[in-house]
Amino acid sequence: MIELLIFILAIYIIFWEFYPYKILRLKENGLLEDKFPNVNLKKYKVIAHIHTQFSFDSLGKPSDIKKAMEINNIDFVFVTDHNNDDYKYFEDNKIFAGIEINTENGRLLKLGNILPVISHPNNFEFEHYKWKGDFKEGYLYELIDIKDMVVWSKLKTGLKLLKNILIYPFTLNVIRKWNALIPLEKWIDLYWERASHLKIIGGLDLHIKFVYQEHTHGILIPSYKSGFKWLVNYIITDKEIKTKEEVLQELKKGRSFLVLNHKFGDIFIKNNNKFYFLGDEIPEKAIFFVKFKDKKLVKILKKDNKPILITEKNQFSYKLNEKGKYHLEVYEYDFKIFNFYFGFRPTGITNWIEVK
Repeated sequence: MIELLIFILAIYIIFWEFYPYKILRLKENGLLEDKFPNVNLKKYKVIAHIHTQFSFDSLGKPSDIKKAMEINNIDFVFVTDHNNDDYKYFEDNKIFAGIEINTENGRLLKLGNILPVISHPNNFEFEHYKWKGDFKEGYLYELIDIKDMVVWSKLKTGLKLLKNILIYPFTLNVIRKWNALIPLEKWIDLYWERASHLKIIGGLDLHIKFVYQEHTHGILIPSYKSGFKWLVNYIITDKEIKTKEEVLQELKKGRSFLVLNHKFGDIFIKNNNKFYFLGDEIPEKAIFFVKFKDKKLVKILKKDNKPILITEKNQFSYKLNEKGKYHLEVYEYDFKIFNFYFGFRPTGITNWIEVK
């Protein structure tokens, strides 16, 4: 009987450790091997949608944010406390105050008290989260919100968490492979049905629930330090960004690549001698360049949300021959057997570029 229970427990752990599973065939027609051009890329890591002690449900302090930024090399942070912008008294040239409010249309963020973001668009469980208004031009769409991941499938979240608790003595990580719970493909389909004219952003919605602090930087659960690794808006451009207004302008243009677990890569477009970036309008026949360092990553390039290229190559280029909207999705996996991928989970999605 004990042997049977151990066997069942082992099957349970193995199933959820390598969940989800994906059958996928590479699609590399049109893949180019062009030499990467020399371009002086400027890259900025931006965190959006976090809460501090000025929210009724969070305990984080300004000093905690600054320490987490230093550890994770974060360039800019947008604080969005509930119903107030009191963080403005602690604002500097890297951390900006904003607000999160309930409106008659649903939940709305204002980054830097300027740029509106439709928040929690994938959360249909709570009435005050459901977006009932128009998807207005100029708004951003919070495609990934960490809280939405949990409420989207509470059962899967509970089962995955139990697995992580069972193997915690070996991993020391209770949120191991948390991104496996993000139903990115479903959220992308929903976005294309509702608001594909809007540019996207990722929000942590990070609240500090517990603090034990005898020193300047104590124990926070969850912590900004770990949270700033989960989801970063990665701006890639060719110009220097210094001010709040400049960061907001780049986000509004859709310059960002939503990156999970710090799986960063270089992405840009070139046509003749001119360089373009995410969010730009691109001429036909331009070349799309991609380069990553991490292994075991699948890159899926889509045109109008349909896959046109699927590859595991870390560096490649592709000619954009047809008009339409293109975006790149990136997934990691643990191992594969033929076309069967185990532990297939998202690590990023870019804003779209439009070929006209």
